[in-house]
Amino acid sequence: MSQGPPLVSVVMNGFNSARYLREAIQSLLDQTYQNWELVFWDNCSTDETETIVTRFEDARIRFYVAPRLMSLAEGRNHAIDLARGDWIAFLDCDDMWLPAKLELQMTLVCDADSDRTGLVYCRSRSFSKRGDEGETSYQFTGKQLPEGEVLEELLLQGNFIPLVSAMISRSAWLRVRPIPVEFTFAEDYWLFLAVAEKYRVVCCQQALACYRVHEHSATANNRLLSHLEALEVMTKWSHYLTPSASRRRKRQYRALIGIEKVRSGNQVLHGIIQVLASRVYFWILRGALSTGYRRWILRNRSFS
Repeated sequence: MSQGPPLVSVVMNGFNSARYLREAIQSLLDQTYQNWELVFWDNCSTDETETIVTRFEDARIRFYVAPRLMSLAEGRNHAIDLARGDWIAFLDCDDMWLPAKLELQMTLVCDADSDRTGLVYCRSRSFSKRGDEGETSYQFTGKQLPEGEVLEELLLQGNFIPLVSAMISRSAWLRVRPIPVEFTFAEDYWLFLAVAEKYRVVCCQQALACYRVHEHSATANNRLLSHLEALEVMTKWSHYLTPSASRRRKRQYRALIGIEKVRSGNQVLHGIIQVLASRVYFWILRGALSTGYRRWILRNRSFS
């Protein structure tokens, strides 16, 4: 008797996520690949999150409430451990998928060496009320996204794999689990580095996922902590880089941290000193020239 298509577990972690939740779940229901389950882990929300999820009345949807408030990383661990699927996908409550996302990624998985492949991802595009905001992994605009052995690229380029685009194999999760619970913003970067250290990565070069940019985005409002956590994660795997590349990448992160301190207005002098001490002025200038307009648009235009 032939087996059916592999089960995909879709993990959603939410905290007071009602605003865009219906759209996110509907994009899952609209998938052409239908052998999925949704594991929703609610971090003690006080809004209509539970009502919205349970109103869908789909037997594939399982809703859990955390016993207490916890970090995002700890919540991810709980949700993923509850997953039953061969592959685990991630859909945050304010993001969306195109209908063919799971189908095309599972086709790639079935064509790849399943024992060696631990992660599959795709292109994604950022969007807001203004419309399309461009590629989420903007450093690869017009280029092929990395595949195969991507650990070094993840260390040198930062986390270019949007969580909304990614799926990991159950076997990979069981080898690398758990995500350190102290992370709030870099838990996905830690996970992808841990998987890429042990497995190959495949990529669908089509844009199949949509990352929402909005004024309530946790990452957009906490860039300083995001960079601090990313530096901590990168440092754990920095021995895979040459000593000079490792030092340069750490200086780049420290420059980003300094820039955010200046931007926040709370630690301006310390931030300026940190940027000057990083000695990566050309890298800062190149980044400003290549992405400055896009970042200016996202940070300064109204979301109304």
